[in-house]
Amino acid sequence: MQLSKKNQSKEVYHVLDNAKSSSRHYGVTLLSVAGTFLDGYDISIIGVALTIITIIPAFSYVNTPLGKGLMAASTTIGMLFGALSIGYITDLKGRKFMYLWDMVIFIIFTALISVSFNFWSLFIFRLILGVAIGADYAIGATIISEFSPKKSRGKYLASDGLAWWVGAAFAFIMGYLLLNTGINSWRYMFAIGIIPAIIVLILRTKVPESARWLANQGNIEGAKATEKFMTGKADKVIKITKQKVSFMTLFDKKWIKNTVYFGLAWFFYDVAFYGIGLFTPTILILLGLSHSMSILGSAIFSSIAIVGAVMCILTVDRWGRKPVTILGFAGMFVSLLVLAIIAMEVPKDAFAAGLTGVVIAAMYILFELTQSWGMGSTDFVYGQELFPLSIRATGQGWGVTISRIGAILGLTSFPAIVALYGLGYGLLMFAVAGLLGMLLTIFMAPETKGKTLEELEMKAE
Repeated sequence: MQLSKKNQSKEVYHVLDNAKSSSRHYGVTLLSVAGTFLDGYDISIIGVALTIITIIPAFSYVNTPLGKGLMAASTTIGMLFGALSIGYITDLKGRKFMYLWDMVIFIIFTALISVSFNFWSLFIFRLILGVAIGADYAIGATIISEFSPKKSRGKYLASDGLAWWVGAAFAFIMGYLLLNTGINSWRYMFAIGIIPAIIVLILRTKVPESARWLANQGNIEGAKATEKFMTGKADKVIKITKQKVSFMTLFDKKWIKNTVYFGLAWFFYDVAFYGIGLFTPTILILLGLSHSMSILGSAIFSSIAIVGAVMCILTVDRWGRKPVTILGFAGMFVSLLVLAIIAMEVPKDAFAAGLTGVVIAAMYILFELTQSWGMGSTDFVYGQELFPLSIRATGQGWGVTISRIGAILGLTSFPAIVALYGLGYGLLMFAVAGLLGMLLTIFMAPETKGKTLEELEMKAE
């Protein structure tokens, strides 16, 4: 039986869309966001490791502004290529195929990073690691979205943001604990990431292929099996007219507005976020903290971001995607603007300057709270709801790729701007990025809460 296009969105995946949350949903989500946890850990631990690597002669190039920027951006450059290309392969070959292989790549190159022997070996290994991390952004979020009930899809996807920040906080805590274990402490910091990756790889083998992807390939029985795995029962799944996988669909007139918004909003978010996130220990040292206290302070601020991510999980399905994202960008803009003004006006040892130090701490808290409440979590939600089944992973990969261009811009330009003009102007660049992200969301972002993935496709048409 073939349903009319009008009725497909309501009846094809009724069981999946209206299921009550169960241990299967939580399990699939946990395994899918694990890749983002590892990304948060890896991206953040390099900020700690850089404070040690700079004193090792074999890595001396990292002491130049370009070297420091390249090392901080190395995995980000890899993500730029991995997210879009492997996202496209995921739409062609299925969700599970790369769901496993990207974790294998992660394990191999994390091990190689821990035994790197000079600047360029570390840079290359981290770049290839970034390919796997970028792939997981596209794959993990797509699996979550296609397995989740419609009323709680937002919170499951937003948990990707929470996982990132748990990983980041864990990185700073481990960095602080390992800081005094010797000149090779940075190697131990990276090697620790191998253990959870192996566990995740083993458990991911038990996750089935997406029912939606299987049905679109004509494998109705496979789709029913996935529904039964997730809910204990299955719809009479109807074969949808096969959608062609094409990168150019992103620029079709039905999807171009979503493509432009998603790419640019995430771009401006990453310009600000990555620059602040990876250089937080360095920024805190410039503002007067000791080496060890700057690491501890970074761990505390990252923990604040966990609270913001939890706020997103609690509000994104109630308030909607758009207001949460706007509030997130607004908080980023205000906090970064105040920090920029302070950095331009007060002495270097600002944290010792009484009230000024309190204001700086408050603005850092506001930044971390709002960035993770907003686009830091809703990028995983919007990426799945703005694109059709045929290019859902590609669309998420597009956002990751464009955002990483923004991240690379922030990471490589920030050290140079600070060296030439001072910390205040570097922070001002990030504040402007937050403002532009907020304006884009106000004028271009749609609201997608409470609808099935198929209903969102119909609405675009």
